[in-house]
Amino acid sequence: MTDEKTGSSGQTIMDWLSQLEVAEGRTHDRMVVFPVFSGGTNRRTEQLEYRTLAEAIAEGSVEVTERPSATVPDLVLRNRGRTMVLVFDGEEILGGKQNRIVNASFLVAAESEVALPVTCVEQGRWRDASPRFASGESANFSLRREKSSQVAESMRTSGRPVADQSAVWEHISALRADSNTFSETGAMNDVYRAREGALAEYERGLPYGNDAIGMIVALNGNIAGAELFDQTRTARALWAKLVRSYALDALDGPACAPVARSRAIRLLERARGARFEACPSLALGEDVRLEGDGVTGAGLVYRGAPVHVSLFRTHHSGGALGRTTGIARASFRRQSRME
Repeated sequence: MTDEKTGSSGQTIMDWLSQLEVAEGRTHDRMVVFPVFSGGTNRRTEQLEYRTLAEAIAEGSVEVTERPSATVPDLVLRNRGRTMVLVFDGEEILGGKQNRIVNASFLVAAESEVALPVTCVEQGRWRDASPRFASGESANFSLRREKSSQVAESMRTSGRPVADQSAVWEHISALRADSNTFSETGAMNDVYRAREGALAEYERGLPYGNDAIGMIVALNGNIAGAELFDQTRTARALWAKLVRSYALDALDGPACAPVARSRAIRLLERARGARFEACPSLALGEDVRLEGDGVTGAGLVYRGAPVHVSLFRTHHSGGALGRTTGIARASFRRQSRME
């Protein structure tokens, strides 16, 4: 799966990670966010020009619809604008015949159309809610972590980002049970709506930090993961949505001791020692998959820029890159300490 071009994309991520700087964390309730900044020669003089999906939909330059013959795992994204559009891994898209989440991060070229690989997060509906989709929340952290492992296996075997649909539904069912949320259609979004007040408190307590390009997050006393972008504008635009996605796993967890900045830095060190494999993205750039000692992850690289890199702290070491671990029935807060 790795060739000279995509192999260099993996090395691009490794070199980039080595130059990132981690600030002291900010705590709200059971969650700590460590802002991450560019450092040294990591600062790019020429930044890529693109919009987030939410921005592009709001501007009317992008529409997401069902395929002419609607299918669960694919949607159509039409970018009529003159600027690229970033769709990030786990982003929720609301509407159509059922709500979906995106299976990987994609950078869609200007004035182009792509088939968008997605997974359903609303099991009990297959009827039109609206002809066009809107941007929603993000899949919660623990769902994204487990889905990432399954997508990595699919990328390894088929070159396409496909998740285990049944396992995703199982995870969302457990999430609804954990939060005591009723949903007529089994929708992940209904869990977010039911917990809106508590999630809004996390948003207010963990605001975007000036010039940050991303975050490393600890939940319930454990380092959980990281969301890193090539530029501050993207991090600022997606910050609140990502905070909410991690906070959904922090809610109702146990009280915990403060988490040291050194543990956040250690996550980046683990990632820098990881193995990587890469293949061309279904849109622009290359899709890179990482696995190392206690860490997995994925990255999208385009023209030498790591547009979006996600890291997930895991409790296992070694093993084949991209193996499927399955969606955990229990929430993140029930897992044993991972450090």
